[in-house]
Amino acid sequence: MSPDFDELVGDDLAAAERERLERVHALLVAAGLPPELPPRLASPPPPPQAPVIPFPRRYRTAAAGVAAVLAVALLGTGYVIGRGTTPEEAFALPMTGAGGAKAELVVFAKDAAGNWPMELTVSGLEPLPAGSVYELWLTKHGELTESCGTFSVSAAETEVPLNAPYRLRDYDGWVVVEHGSTNPVLRTAAI
Repeated sequence: MSPDFDELVGDDLAAAERERLERVHALLVAAGLPPELPPRLASPPPPPQAPVIPFPRRYRTAAAGVAAVLAVALLGTGYVIGRGTTPEEAFALPMTGAGGAKAELVVFAKDAAGNWPMELTVSGLEPLPAGSVYELWLTKHGELTESCGTFSVSAAETEVPLNAPYRLRDYDGWVVVEHGSTNPVLRTAAI
């Protein structure tokens, strides 16, 4: 027995909506009840199991040995290649300061992006309090113009990689100051 349409929808529908729902109701009644679900589909089938292919024990040690030799070979190759990528030195400048502080600024050849990689080796500078750093600046007519990076010192000698993305010929010297100060603690004679 089919359900009564008026009992399902009530009276408060617009005429067009009531007509549309009556057509749908008639089609559903004509289609009849859906078939029963077969018992084999009442619960899902178990997931398929992949076959496990055992790796013979006699090859495990050999495979581990080959992997170790390969890892050492790759590490050695990377080390040799990595050592050969040091940029060519363009020039080196000594820096001097009060109290026997000194440094050497090595500027390497300009890289493809137009930057001048540098390494500053500093000795004799006092370690600063926590949160304070030294800063390397390019100067023009004795004035600080462009920063090349900050660094801290903690040992008798400290090596710091820095970078100068500027046209060096536009400047006439380098100084090291405490960050936030303009008083040089180290300086070059000139570029």
